[in-house]
Amino acid sequence: MNIQRNQKGFSLVELSIVILVMGLLLGGLMMPLSVQRENAKFREAMNQLDSISNTIEGFALANGYLPCPATPASSGYAAPAGDACVVQHGFVPATTLDLGGRRNTDNMLLDPWGAPIHYSVSASDADADGRWDFVTPGEMRDVSMSTLSPDLVVCSSAVGSSSTACASQNVTLTQAAPMIIYSLGKDWASFTSADEVENVGTTLGGGVSGTNYRVAANAVFVLRGKSELGGSEFDDVLSWLAPNRLYARLADGGYLP
Repeated sequence: MNIQRNQKGFSLVELSIVILVMGLLLGGLMMPLSVQRENAKFREAMNQLDSISNTIEGFALANGYLPCPATPASSGYAAPAGDACVVQHGFVPATTLDLGGRRNTDNMLLDPWGAPIHYSVSASDADADGRWDFVTPGEMRDVSMSTLSPDLVVCSSAVGSSSTACASQNVTLTQAAPMIIYSLGKDWASFTSADEVENVGTTLGGGVSGTNYRVAANAVFVLRGKSELGGSEFDDVLSWLAPNRLYARLADGGYLP
């Protein structure tokens, strides 16, 4: 007995629907993958800053003071100038600190997005002797722990801030950091939001590449949650050294009483 079976394939409409669904599924997978990559870079940057901060602490423990920032012209070395620094706001002195990692043409250490990592130091001079307290050998002991007054400030918003203070205590994360290190994040080459602009304000050049790099212009910085909202973007990664932590390390090393 012959049994007749009806064989039916997919119609063009059905195939189109399958292709459309697969496209939507693949598109949905691609978006999280790109986000995952970006989140991985963000975590890498945070770990990188932690490692640099620990190395700077080690430098302070060995020498009794913080290193000056590097400039594009200093080839990764700290750039002191007498009893101060060539600049207050520059870049991590990776050569001085013997840090590994990618470097650019001006020998500056790069973050996961390929931009130089920024480094700023306090320019406070508590005893008004013309010697920056935190970057001059022996000066912190001369000034004494009770008188030391680091002047770098971190706010959670740039709104209402001045060149030396946040708008209020409610948005003040710290008002006494001896040093700050930070990355400008994925959008380091182009940004306009007020909070990101607060972390830069002038340019610094002089390196062999001829590049003028954006650097901070005053003592106030901003750190807040990541955002891609138009006009309010923020993806900077920032870390600072708490003064009490620094003092404790220096006391352990015999540099502070």
